Amino acid sequence: MTLYESTDGLERLNSNGVSAYIDPRLKEHLSKFGNIRIDYVINDHGEGYAVTVGDLNCADGCHEKGCGGH
Repeated sequence: MTLYESTDGLERLNSNGVSAYIDPRLKEHLSKFGNIRIDYVINDHGEGYAVTVGDLNCADGCHEKGCGGH
């Protein structure tokens, strides 16, 4: 994936070998909910980039940071 737009004022985010640029205010807000992860995924729905914020193990109903809790 190539980015042709300006990255001025954006913060570089590296995750799982993928680099992306994000507005620092958005990163600050999302970080309140846990780690920000970017992955390239291939599944039954196709392939592309997936952004995950928070704990990956929220299926157990936890209400900790990153699982919909406060």
